[in-house]
Amino acid sequence: MSDIGNGNNFIPENPGFFNRALSYLFINFGIVPSISVFMHLLNRTRITGKKNLVRLKPPYILMSNHLTLLDNLFIGPLIFWPKGFNGYRYLPYHAPEENNFYKKWLIVKFMKIVKSIPVIRGRGIRQEGVTRMITAVKNGGILHIFPEGTRTRNGQIGKAKDTIARIVYESGAPVVPLYHQGLEKVLPIGSGVPKVCKTINIAIGEPIIFDNELKEKNNPQTWKVITQRIMDGIREQQVIVNERWGEISAKI
Repeated sequence: MSDIGNGNNFIPENPGFFNRALSYLFINFGIVPSISVFMHLLNRTRITGKKNLVRLKPPYILMSNHLTLLDNLFIGPLIFWPKGFNGYRYLPYHAPEENNFYKKWLIVKFMKIVKSIPVIRGRGIRQEGVTRMITAVKNGGILHIFPEGTRTRNGQIGKAKDTIARIVYESGAPVVPLYHQGLEKVLPIGSGVPKVCKTINIAIGEPIIFDNELKEKNNPQTWKVITQRIMDGIREQQVIVNERWGEISAKI
């Protein structure tokens, strides 16, 4: 068992060479090939807009809709490759819910290696996990998070949490909006075994810059504007996916 909520599950803010090398090798030579085979050979994955990430340097935040517990694992290795080979900071941080992923010591080890910063649902916008995400981005990292904070139950994009606007404002980083559909068929809610022969569509938008918002006060009114722009960006990618490939996952 891990010690949920006591801070022992956080990775070092400045990891040493060994930890960086372990993450680099494990992700690039273990996870990326395995997920690529699963997503491209055992399933059909189509991606548009990847050029928006290829030419972008960290720090930045990737924000997407949320369909399954393993969205990060399914999507990250596909869209961040091959930039991940450029170095440790090109491998994104993730923000899993601590109570879901930190109950067994082996999984805790795995989550640390893949650069996860846990958050606890219900602890609010000022919890340590959120502060550590801001620090990670300010130190030149990439962060992949989900504005809704939880998986959709009806296939539609839900309401965003204020937490995302705090991270954007205090890190000053641009946000890349992403929309995906089809993963809810790969790992339906309640299923523990991923399915194959499914179609997954992903659209990646251009970075959203918040120069004007960052000139305003760091308060809920400014956060609302930031959040709205992010969610509009994700919905724009939804339109691109539906126009290009058709809507395949309106219902779960």
